[in-house]
Amino acid sequence: MIYGMGCLMRLLNTKKMPLTSMGSFIIIVISFMSALASSMLYNGSYSIFNNWISDLGSSNKNPAGHIYFDIGCIFVGMAIIISTIGLEKWKTPSCKQNNILLFSQFCGLLMALALIMVGIFSEDYGAIHYFWASIFFILFFIFMILTNIALKTHLHYLKFVWYYALITIMINFLFILASTVGVHMPLLEWLAVLSGLIWMGLIGYNTLKLEK
Repeated sequence: MIYGMGCLMRLLNTKKMPLTSMGSFIIIVISFMSALASSMLYNGSYSIFNNWISDLGSSNKNPAGHIYFDIGCIFVGMAIIISTIGLEKWKTPSCKQNNILLFSQFCGLLMALALIMVGIFSEDYGAIHYFWASIFFILFFIFMILTNIALKTHLHYLKFVWYYALITIMINFLFILASTVGVHMPLLEWLAVLSGLIWMGLIGYNTLKLEK
């Protein structure tokens, strides 16, 4: 998988893709590949209605496929770092907007670190895993809000991406709220992650448009 990621980055680099676009593409590819591989090897039936995403990374629940999910989290975290650094291209003459974007990047880097820790400390580690998973979702929520605010007035920020971000932010808020009050709703976690992946893909696409 390490070799494959290196080949993928070299291929994308030959296309001279912006870092945010490259990172977003890698995030989506690895996320789906790792989730698919680990779910296919899951011990027993796996359902997005009954199982949390982290169940895929548990060696107890998924002895044959957990490694793919856990390593996937680590690589996705690294790709988030690439994507977040690339947001530099969205800077404008406005100091206020640039400061918000800088804070957004800081949250993005911390979010990436949290996801890497989720991969290292799988569901088997109990409270440690849930701590880092909670930090990841909270930082992702803040990251989306700040990025959307920072780019809102940018001339090249596509309106439909901005509106979609609002939907994703609301879904993530509902998931965080449900988790806080103890509501068992794995589907909401899946919706939060999938909508977030689509948003990151749209940011990557929008950054490509920015280059033209």
